[in-house]
Amino acid sequence: SYSHEIRTPLNTVVGFSELFEMEHSAEDEAVFINEIKENSASLLKLINDILFLSRLDAGMINISPQPVDFASLFAGRCASVWDNHKIEGVNYMIQSPYKRLVIEIDEPHISMIINKILTNAIQYTTKGYVLARYDYIADRLIVSIEDTGCGINQEAIGNIFGRFVTGANSGSGLGLSISHELVNHMDGKIELTSTEGKGTTVWFSIPCKMIEMERNQ
Repeated sequence: SYSHEIRTPLNTVVGFSELFEMEHSAEDEAVFINEIKENSASLLKLINDILFLSRLDAGMINISPQPVDFASLFAGRCASVWDNHKIEGVNYMIQSPYKRLVIEIDEPHISMIINKILTNAIQYTTKGYVLARYDYIADRLIVSIEDTGCGINQEAIGNIFGRFVTGANSGSGLGLSISHELVNHMDGKIELTSTEGKGTTVWFSIPCKMIEMERNQ
């Protein structure tokens, strides 16, 4: 059920909005505004994810592979997520074996998967590193995102790709679910290994045609 996940941030927004009407000091307003903004943003993200899953369930998401330089796309996606979420003391690394790798793939949806897995990794990693890498082997794009974050307890791992399942105490638990369902929709595979307290690795592979390849020297 989506109700609990939606009600929690919505109740916070309503609650802090009502506090404006009660007696309060001017200093309190910055706290109220910050809480309203943060919970509104998480509510909007959650609703977007739920709407996307509804469209996926209804068969309304079409996969349209187009030629794209994945080497450039991957570097850009990683930089974009890291710039918005970087934590001091964590090392963010990309391993790219290619100067140029043109493959036929659905750019918006592959970007969404990378964004969601990377955001998860960054959210739960406060020390050590996040390592993002990819390769093209046997007609498949393979992407791996490894972190030294808090990890996932063994009970949660079995159903970690389920909707509203989260390995930690925060987050809606839809990021990995959307990634899993999209990878399956592209005839790919996605897997996860994790050790609680030590970190997590998520990797996925998607079959696709390679058009042009230039390896790094």
